[in-house]
Amino acid sequence: MKAMLQIMILVCSMNLSPADCQLETALDVISGPQAQSVVACGLQGQALIAATSIARRGPGEYIKIKCSRVVKTAQKS
Repeated sequence: MKAMLQIMILVCSMNLSPADCQLETALDVISGPQAQSVVACGLQGQALIAATSIARRGPGEYIKIKCSRVVKTAQKS
């Protein structure tokens, strides 16, 4: 089974560099669906932004797509 990736849409201040735009520093974080690959994560993240009003942000903000590995815990039998 492939490792899943969680799509996260980060809304960050233009005063923050893209490298510093993280979950902890973003103005807003939108959790999207899970994807099976980095390519799918990027494409689905772009589609999510295009299909919603997420992209219509203030003039001092930008959007970043972050793909994070989903950590699965082992289930007890």
